[in-house]
Amino acid sequence: MAVLFAAAPLSSRATQETGLSQAAKDAGESYLRALGSAGIAYANHDFSKALDKLDVADQIAPNIPDTWMMRGAIYAEQRAFDKAQDSFEKAGKLNPGDFWPQYNLAELLLMQKKFGAAATAFQRLQVYATNQELVQFKVVFTNLMAGNPDAAKPALDAMKFPSETAAYYFAQAAWAFAHQNSKDGNYWTRTGLKVFGLPRALSFYDQLAQVGWVPMRNADGSVPASNDLTSLPGPTPGVDLLPGAGGTP
Repeated sequence: MAVLFAAAPLSSRATQETGLSQAAKDAGESYLRALGSAGIAYANHDFSKALDKLDVADQIAPNIPDTWMMRGAIYAEQRAFDKAQDSFEKAGKLNPGDFWPQYNLAELLLMQKKFGAAATAFQRLQVYATNQELVQFKVVFTNLMAGNPDAAKPALDAMKFPSETAAYYFAQAAWAFAHQNSKDGNYWTRTGLKVFGLPRALSFYDQLAQVGWVPMRNADGSVPASNDLTSLPGPTPGVDLLPGAGGTP
């Protein structure tokens, strides 16, 4: 499963344009080198080495939120959800008002398939206007997964078009797939990829792939079959998203 956490400095989704908190910038070059080495190990899925490097970073400058954000991302990858939650909560306390620790806590609930709780957590994040489209997509998706389309529909209708991100297209695709309409689901997926390109649509595409609505990407990161996605399947049998859907009584 692809992890969508913002673990500075690995992701562009962070409070600072550089992906670093002010505390990290102030911690000095030695800290930044240790954090960067941890980031490289994290990207290579060498989590043991990444955690060792984060220990070094802590010795240089303790209580930096970026260190705890990356720890949380690693623990989430390892499915150590309690440790991940603790890490993100610490990051949030060290950098009050930061969007991403709270987002990551909601993402943890989604990873654990606590869809109703995740929907509530993402809904509370709507106040963060700069990430509104991402949050709206998550609200739509988690409510659909929770079998609550009545809660998903207002969030879907509230999404603006034209949009600044691929969120609108993939929220429409999620709605279609959840209602067993693979034709429209494929259309919205294909259009989102065409308009924004895979790099900008990556997290949204992978979210749909994780529940079997679209194929998982190839080992090289490309979309299977063809870029027009004409061969995409419908929802995976057994993924019960809406009451009575997919042959479920």
